[in-house]
Amino acid sequence: LPPFLRAKEKATIKVKRVLLAYKMASNNNSPHGSPPPTNPVLTAYETFLKDTPLVTRYTLTTVSFSYLISWFVDPLSALANIPLHSLLRLELYRVVLAPLVCTDLLSLIFAFLSFLASGKRLEYAIGSSALLAMLLTLGGLINLIFLAICLFLYVSTGSEMWLLARSSGIWTLILGIIAMECSKDRNGPGRRLFFLTIPTLYYPLALLALFSLMST
Repeated sequence: LPPFLRAKEKATIKVKRVLLAYKMASNNNSPHGSPPPTNPVLTAYETFLKDTPLVTRYTLTTVSFSYLISWFVDPLSALANIPLHSLLRLELYRVVLAPLVCTDLLSLIFAFLSFLASGKRLEYAIGSSALLAMLLTLGGLINLIFLAICLFLYVSTGSEMWLLARSSGIWTLILGIIAMECSKDRNGPGRRLFFLTIPTLYYPLALLALFSLMST
């Protein structure tokens, strides 16, 4: 072969050797030549961000953040809807922010199991702005009714205990959404609650009774 062809062939062989060595080194750094395993928690979080619409995602993220900070401070004293603070001290922001407070891991798990599916379904159906308006309206109305009941009981009985009663947690929103869905489908076949089938119209009352028993 001419000298320039021999030089070209030697250069090609060197390049192939370098590429082969790099490939072998990469295979040695990864077991069995496969890519490194992904973090399942990170993968689940990325799936949650990708598949969950805006308002549902931020609602559950805020509730989760509230649970995390409850390890260090008590968010209930600052955000829960308490008549003494909401009415007498005019801390009206509590009426809106109280449903976003969570201090219990079990409540957080049930919030994801219950609100994630219904929130996604509603947000895809009516849009993010309409869902946000509905959640603010539901939370505000429920907490205002709670304040009115506590004020009435305080005036009737004279007991200051009713001024210190509190309402908080995303369950006010979840039960409100379930009640709306059941009222539209009152003639449905019924909904399952563990091993029982509850008539659709009374399903929210059954849930309310169950959660009241669990909270006592």
